[in-house]
Amino acid sequence: MPYREIIAAAYDSGVDEEYRRLEDSLSGVTEYQIFIDLFHKFIPDGKTVIDIGTGSGRYAEHLLRRNCKVGVVDLSARSLKAFSDRLSEANFIENIIFNKVSCATQLDWIEGGSADVILLMGPLYHLINEEHRILALNNCKRILKGRGLLFTVFLSQGVNFGSITYTRFQGFDVPQFRCHPAEAKKFMESNGFKTLCMNNIGLSDQFFYVGSSDI
Repeated sequence: MPYREIIAAAYDSGVDEEYRRLEDSLSGVTEYQIFIDLFHKFIPDGKTVIDIGTGSGRYAEHLLRRNCKVGVVDLSARSLKAFSDRLSEANFIENIIFNKVSCATQLDWIEGGSADVILLMGPLYHLINEEHRILALNNCKRILKGRGLLFTVFLSQGVNFGSITYTRFQGFDVPQFRCHPAEAKKFMESNGFKTLCMNNIGLSDQFFYVGSSDI
């Protein structure tokens, strides 16, 4: 099975687990709060945000509550349906631009220069082929407005750039790309982003990167 199909099947099977992940453990709560703080620092209310790889949609929901216009994309159709069902009676439903099953590498249907901010919180470690990661970043650059912001996440491990590991989730061996923060920074900057900040996400093996599309 192609790895993107594995990812879709795993997250289709783990919708509830993924939704609870950010509230059921100290690491999850810490991760959530770090990003909420970053959003308040960098994203004014009312901006247009595209959340690529939205998963459970927790961050998208937070931004909707801040009157942002939000488009959500994910490989998992069940995750997107759960997001829609959860928000079906909310007053901010009109601020959802789109809710569509797609991949970070297949975003030609999104209008260029249409987003102030892109969240790419999972794809850069789920896309295990470098050409796919570069294509995802090219899509982001096209979609972002001038001085648009990109929030993304990497997984770290060891000293070797480009390690591939596997995590068992919902009966599937889900592949993960891992790298060093210094290599991630170099990769982002060589593909057209200006680094604004990056740091570890609590005590986990994740680190975040915030960059601008203008260099």
